Amino acid sequence: MRESGGPVALADADASSLRAEKSRPRTLFYIAIAVLAALVPLILIAGIWIRAVLEENERDRRDYLTGRAATLSTRLDVYIDQQISVLRALSLLPSLDAPDPARAELAATRVISAIPQWAAITLVDVARGEQILDTLRPLGSPLPPPIAPDLVKEVVAKRTPIVQPHYRGEAGAYPDDSILIYVPVIRADQVRYVLGAILRIEAIQDLMAAWEGGLLKVVIDQRGRILARSGAVDEYIGQEANEQLRANTADRDTGLFVAETLDGQQIFTAFERSPLTGWLAVAATDYGQFDAISQRSNWSLVAAGALSLAIAVALAIFLFHNFMERRISEERLAASRALGELDARLLATTQEALAEQHKSASEREVLLREIYHRVKNNLQIIQSLLRLGSRDLGPDQQEPFESAIRRVGAMARVHSLLYQSPDLASIDFRDYLRDVVQETAEAFGAEARGIATALDTEAMRVPLDTAVPLAFITVEILTNAFKHAFPAGRSGTISISARPEEGHGVLTITDDGVGLPAGKGRRRTLGLTLVMKLVEQINGSLEAPDVGRSTYRVTFPLAHPAPERLPQDSDPGQS
Repeated sequence: MRESGGPVALADADASSLRAEKSRPRTLFYIAIAVLAALVPLILIAGIWIRAVLEENERDRRDYLTGRAATLSTRLDVYIDQQISVLRALSLLPSLDAPDPARAELAATRVISAIPQWAAITLVDVARGEQILDTLRPLGSPLPPPIAPDLVKEVVAKRTPIVQPHYRGEAGAYPDDSILIYVPVIRADQVRYVLGAILRIEAIQDLMAAWEGGLLKVVIDQRGRILARSGAVDEYIGQEANEQLRANTADRDTGLFVAETLDGQQIFTAFERSPLTGWLAVAATDYGQFDAISQRSNWSLVAAGALSLAIAVALAIFLFHNFMERRISEERLAASRALGELDARLLATTQEALAEQHKSASEREVLLREIYHRVKNNLQIIQSLLRLGSRDLGPDQQEPFESAIRRVGAMARVHSLLYQSPDLASIDFRDYLRDVVQETAEAFGAEARGIATALDTEAMRVPLDTAVPLAFITVEILTNAFKHAFPAGRSGTISISARPEEGHGVLTITDDGVGLPAGKGRRRTLGLTLVMKLVEQINGSLEAPDVGRSTYRVTFPLAHPAPERLPQDSDPGQS
């Protein structure tokens, strides 16, 4: 029994082993099929997800372009609104009430020196339709017709500021590319004048150049012409935008489309229309980038079905990378939008502060000029009262009154020149000498007596603290010369010179009269004590003439004199 059972058991064991060996590959095959069956839908799902991510990236790029166009439009609006506010503040000046062309040109010149982006300021008389001020031409010279007269009429009709570019070749006196800003000057509820500023077009170009790069940025004006561009500026400024761009933006305030540039490049374009100027702010990028994204999404879906497990691992890494890149892109986009909004708020705040500063400065200047004007009027009233009081006096009694009248007149003339001075703190001594010599000569009848005056002066600014004492000194010396240098009908010449020398001013008054007499009773020392005190007050020096000569030389500082009094004596009313 044991012998017959051994071979049968061995055969059964061998068959079992063979079945086990045959079933092992099949099991592995089934496992592989199951893995592939489970892997294929996973890869397909991953491919679909990749496509969705790529399409979302494309949407993010679209949003980014739209945001860039909106930010550029906001910056342009804030900048142009700032220029309009400055021009509006200038239109409120009292010099435009009459107007006073000289004062208006002086204020306009100061504004242009503070705002180098402005090329010129013009003023148009609405009633006559003529320019009465153009800072590009000297005051009093013939002026050309207004630039863009139709624009001037539109400002008068609408009573609101208007902004419009002016390109080379268009009718007008200004030959370069520029931006015209016109605001109405309203007095008594009527538009009497139109005040204009010529803004250099480079200011808009500089605003775009200061922005971040990587995009094609274009500004299209309300007439469909290229106002500014981030590339090839000189080639395209002033040209009409292509027909495709104008057709896609007509009657639309914002949008996104594919267009072709003037140089034939296909670009993906976003635009935003400014509510202030009607300009289009355009931000664009190469359309090939968007087309490549679309093609990659299609190929990823096709290739996903044939990927292996190794590609699935690479796919997982790629998905992780895309996820992180998307997060970074979103954070950058959010940060860029926040910075754009903050920049716009800062620009708006700066514009408001600048407008308030200009308004305060204008009010201070008007107040100071009014003070000088009233001081001059009060001094002239004092002169008139002195003249009235001396009418019934004898010749000997009238002399002190006449001397006081001349001194008050000298002070009044200083304040009159200060009222007309551009800096309100100094006068041109040359103008003062010309007027005071003429007035003193007429007072003493110089022409009838045969006494001539020779004036040789150079332009020289003298501060207020020096101008008033120096005026008294000049009147005293001239009075002394007219009264005593030419007795008994003697004729002659009084020579006056004034010029700067090495940081100081030098005033020289001489005559060819009888000269300074000898002895204690000499008449020509009258008022010399007052002259010397006044010279000391301005920290100057006096060279008085010797006996027989008649030359007075006064040297004085051109800067504000340093006070030598004690602090408790520094009250101007005690000087």
